[in-house]
Amino acid sequence: MSYVALFIIVFVGGPLAFRGLMRGGTSPAAFRRLAMFTAICAATGLALRYGFADLWGHDLVLTGSGLAFIWGGWIGVLAYGAQALRRMDHGLRMRRWTSMMGSLGTTIPWFGLASASALAA
Repeated sequence: MSYVALFIIVFVGGPLAFRGLMRGGTSPAAFRRLAMFTAICAATGLALRYGFADLWGHDLVLTGSGLAFIWGGWIGVLAYGAQALRRMDHGLRMRRWTSMMGSLGTTIPWFGLASASALAA
């Protein structure tokens, strides 16, 4: 997969996924859904990573799926934190701030990938 495709996935898909997870509001049920989503994504990603360690990096589907689940867990953690902040402060300013910071936070893996690629070259 090219860096352009990954760039588009990370910088468009990440913020959209974050926005979708934030739609639930700040109710206890929404917190439970976010916690469950995050736990399932993280556990699945780590199970793929360490359960199939001999195939990691050699099988594109396994590696891509594992990274996608780990990234989904990361986005879930960001959404959970943003919802917790929104629960403490219901103002419009907090909603805007958490939306902006959470959307930016979803792109952090891109910078790790770009840094690793630059160091490897």
